[in-house]
Amino acid sequence: MKAKAIALLMMVGLAVAAASAQSTQPMNFRTPFAFMVGDQLLPAGAYTVHVVTVTGKLLVSKPDGTAAGNFVGSIVLQKLDYESRYRLVFHRYGTQYYLSEIWTPGYRTGRAIIQHPSEQKLAKAGEPQHVTLYVSAPGS
Repeated sequence: MKAKAIALLMMVGLAVAAASAQSTQPMNFRTPFAFMVGDQLLPAGAYTVHVVTVTGKLLVSKPDGTAAGNFVGSIVLQKLDYESRYRLVFHRYGTQYYLSEIWTPGYRTGRAIIQHPSEQKLAKAGEPQHVTLYVSAPGS
């Protein structure tokens, strides 16, 4: 029993350490195209993405703070080099875009959005194109 409690505490400690190594600063962005976040289609326009570090959930909202989509699950991505710019990666299948990744400068970690079943279905039919949207600053 004691060994299980110690293992659980170690896992929680590792999760907290990984979470603290990621930026929680909201990122404002504008897209020229409509895109999917989970099961919701958001029209082209201005948005803010928020990371809830403890749970790894993401929320995309409108600039006025009202929710534009539901919370979606995400996982940590890691790379060797530090990210140099704020950027979002979208998967494009034909004319349909899905928000896929979020990266923050100064970190080697980013977030990958867990694919919704509708995207999984499209991915089985063919590889997506990766569309990268660079943001000059979090408030831009």
